[in-house]
Amino acid sequence: MGIRFRSLALAAIAAIFTLLLGTIAYSQTAAPSTNSTPPLLINASQSVDVTRPNATAYSLWTGGTNLRHEVWFRVLGGDALYQQRLRVYKEQAPPRPINELPPESNRVLERLGNSPSPWYRLGFESEFFTYYFDGDYQYANIAPWDDSFGVRVIKTVYENGDLYDIRFEDQNQLDDYNDLEIEVVMIRGQRIPL
Repeated sequence: MGIRFRSLALAAIAAIFTLLLGTIAYSQTAAPSTNSTPPLLINASQSVDVTRPNATAYSLWTGGTNLRHEVWFRVLGGDALYQQRLRVYKEQAPPRPINELPPESNRVLERLGNSPSPWYRLGFESEFFTYYFDGDYQYANIAPWDDSFGVRVIKTVYENGDLYDIRFEDQNQLDDYNDLEIEVVMIRGQRIPL
């Protein structure tokens, strides 16, 4: 009786472990959902404006002692002469060097154009992740895609998360950083019901 109970208990533990591993793998590669809006950010404390003329993408990552977080983003718009493309990556790893993106297997979304979009939710996580937002442009429909020439980011820190206003530039002259504009929200801490 005792051996049979242990065997059943070990089988149940193995099944739970397999389910958890599958959930972790799925959370990294699942397509973002668009069914809601992010939780409200509370009490802004500071804002930082950073321009990176040679950057083709922008990455953000979790930090601190509590790694619980969720990330939301949307396309706000843009005023571009050329076709725009946003590619979003999610990787369970430390940030890569500037302008180095994760493998395509970590891409969770590719969106053409700069027309406003609904909010996309990249899921709730409890471990360290890095998120990459890559802006590209195309001179004509038959031309290859090229990397943006620069990124401008306004990061506002709140009590419960961060708001990123990310703007890509598709001109070599780096004129206005408004060709593709996106907004990203990272909520930190405990999971908030949707």
